[in-house]
Amino acid sequence: WRQCLAIGLDSHFLTCRQVTPVMKTQRAGSIINISSTAGQLGYGRRTPYAAAKWAVIGLTKSLAIELGPYGVTANAICPGSVRGDRMDRVIAAEASARGVATEEVDAEYTLAQSIARFVEPQEIADMCAFLASPRARVVSLQLLASRSSHSCSAGSPFSPASSPSLA
Repeated sequence: WRQCLAIGLDSHFLTCRQVTPVMKTQRAGSIINISSTAGQLGYGRRTPYAAAKWAVIGLTKSLAIELGPYGVTANAICPGSVRGDRMDRVIAAEASARGVATEEVDAEYTLAQSIARFVEPQEIADMCAFLASPRARVVSLQLLASRSSHSCSAGSPFSPASSPSLA
């Protein structure tokens, strides 16, 4: 729990605490935090992760309100499933916990994407570049999801029926 919050939330807070005095003085800047759709919707079997990402959203919104008068914007990118080593580990753990093949879980995650594919890391970088650009100087207090939402249909890895409770 603490390690997940330290990485997923404290890192954002500590970084913002370091850069905001400079941004306030120069009366300009852009804070771009990385949250997750898990922070918007919750995530079964990943409660510490979802809680940290949920808190990043609250931190970002509060910073946008607090720093807006200084010309500083704050937004959060909330990616869905991003292709890469981390997602491979999540899929393998999910498959192991459910006793199914990793290919089955990978297919379920893919089907749960509104864009029917995993997000590429470069696409997240492109969103950050836009938010940091002058073209986005009036974009603040926003959550930018890289796809709509997880499917919560029966059998989905995000379905309450397929996720054990903490109780």
